Amino acid sequence: MEHSSIHGTQPLVSSRLEEYLRDDSDESVSVQSDEFDRLLVMEDLCINRFVFFRDLDLFLIILTNRRTISRRISAYSFLQNATDQQVADYTLSANSIHWPALDADLSLRGFLMEEALIALRSN
Repeated sequence: MEHSSIHGTQPLVSSRLEEYLRDDSDESVSVQSDEFDRLLVMEDLCINRFVFFRDLDLFLIILTNRRTISRRISAYSFLQNATDQQVADYTLSANSIHWPALDADLSLRGFLMEEALIALRSN
């Protein structure tokens, strides 16, 4: 699994995590936000639905603004190697998809970052 931050930088944390850390610690927490965080808040952008089509090697993330993000199931080894039942057994939050049986998560923030990179590479 890749690390979510580069050595020597402060990782970004969600407001819920910041609140949790402040409640359990006397230390101050530094929170940095970027364009992706602001976009999520300003646009009230959330995951509305997740659907997958194993026979098409495809899953779709449907957002609250009716836009979709599509990815190949095979791009995620934990999904490719899972059974249909394991893939179908997920929990959806506003900003992530979690597969308890697979102990795996995918975040809306990560998908938006990938979309931005794809858009930059296509220009």
